[in-house]
Amino acid sequence: MPLEGSMKNLEIIYVINKPHGIRNENGFLLFFPAISKFPEQVKRYNKEIEEQNKLADDLLKFLKDKK
Repeated sequence: MPLEGSMKNLEIIYVINKPHGIRNENGFLLFFPAISKFPEQVKRYNKEIEEQNKLADDLLKFLKDKK
């Protein structure tokens, strides 16, 4: 499949406000790992969610800019 066709209509899919994966019209291109939440680790959990959101945004931008 040509690169241009597979990079159309890319979007980040969120589940419970966390990135689940990046997909196009044909299906998922990649998935993000689950982040476990434990009592007394809220700060770590929130930091990891923030980092995963930034990674998802950066990957989406890179894939959309890829020609």
